[in-house]
Amino acid sequence: MRAMDLLYAKYNRHRLPPFQIETSIWRDRDRKFVLKKALVSDAVPHLQRLCEQAAPIRHSLHGDRVRLPEVTVVDKQTLRLDFVEGRSLDALLVSAFREQDQARFMGIIADYLALLKNAFATASAPVFTESMRQIFGLTSPAELDGLGPFLTPAMVDLVFENILVDGERYYLVDHEWVFEGCLPVSFILFRSLFYFYEKNKAFDLESWMPLHAVLERFALSPETVRRYREMDEAFQAHVFGRERCYRYKDRYVKYAHSVPSLLETIEHQRQVVHEYNAEIIHLRQVIDVMQNSRVWKFVQKTGGFMDKHFPPGTRRRRVLESLRRRLQALD
Repeated sequence: MRAMDLLYAKYNRHRLPPFQIETSIWRDRDRKFVLKKALVSDAVPHLQRLCEQAAPIRHSLHGDRVRLPEVTVVDKQTLRLDFVEGRSLDALLVSAFREQDQARFMGIIADYLALLKNAFATASAPVFTESMRQIFGLTSPAELDGLGPFLTPAMVDLVFENILVDGERYYLVDHEWVFEGCLPVSFILFRSLFYFYEKNKAFDLESWMPLHAVLERFALSPETVRRYREMDEAFQAHVFGRERCYRYKDRYVKYAHSVPSLLETIEHQRQVVHEYNAEIIHLRQVIDVMQNSRVWKFVQKTGGFMDKHFPPGTRRRRVLESLRRRLQALD
């Protein structure tokens, strides 16, 4: 029997036990697929919900612009998902940043927001449930007034790195967190932007395009952002535990860098270094030619003569400089 190749594995052991799962990508001959496994028995119900949630999500989709990979039950603790080829919105944003294309960067975000509003079912008024209270720390639907439209069901996973683009189609490759009730579309936008900026802090994205400016561009006021931070903090506590989560300004859970995104960025940096090295070699060659030329040698000799007989800062040097400026004016 031919062995399969393991291409990637991620273990969510930093979560609370009911949510600890393994995600791995495998290749069997020329076909790739994804396995999700419960790492502990406590996580089996969470994995089963992931399978059950596919149906209501598909029911909420408008048209076929967004698709979900097919999910197959392998056994009680294992699910198999189709592998999807494509580039994530996360990777597209990183590419726009690397090319310093702010218009394309903002355009990707605008298209993403339009996708959330048009490809998924939304409601104009909030649907308040026990999940909204327990998981997102809300006490009444009034806390969501004026923040619509609202995604229903409440899907938390619609972030940049979970949406892949293949031509005109989009694929939601992870739908682990779905709850009864609703969430503002702008809350999902906030989470996507916040964690994208957190993940790319090392590349000084903030100096190039400040997060607050992007939030303002998409009508996310400071008061709304504050409320969404509190909601996300409650969600992170639900998943990671209150004492284990990394929160905003040392209080938000840190997301790991995706391997494809890091490899793409590293390769770009290598190319930049290569181009800089080539430019340095060229400049050294130019300098060598200049230093060996007769004109350069003459300038060096006359420069030494000038400094010796007309020392910088002396009256004699100032008179000479004044005379040189007058001759230049006559030209």
